[in-house]
Amino acid sequence: MTERNFYQVLGIRPDASQGDIRAAFVHLTKMHHPDATGSSSDLPWRLQDVQQAYRCLSVRELRDAHDAALEEAERIHFARQRAIQSRLNRFDRRHPQAMPRPYRRKRWRPIVLIALGIAALVALNLLA
Repeated sequence: MTERNFYQVLGIRPDASQGDIRAAFVHLTKMHHPDATGSSSDLPWRLQDVQQAYRCLSVRELRDAHDAALEEAERIHFARQRAIQSRLNRFDRRHPQAMPRPYRRKRWRPIVLIALGIAALVALNLLA
């Protein structure tokens, strides 16, 4: 999926309330702020991601648009996966060795019992 999932950035569920969103934002801001952590190469980008996620999810219209974009991206993703699976199934059916023949064990016991039964009936002259 190409759309960035801001719920994962903040570590919350999609049905989270505004209070939960705010609490996650404050917690992550404190954890990733450069003044609190010192200088690290990855943390300023992480803080920008958290701020962008909060800006998007704190406004109801932006949050609804984000949810719609996530659903559309998920729909497209699954449509592509179905297309790939159908192409693979077509290939598998055409391939000369698509499914190797299973190893079949010859079951001698029933064959021997049937043969002995027929031999016994012939010996008793019931079949002849």
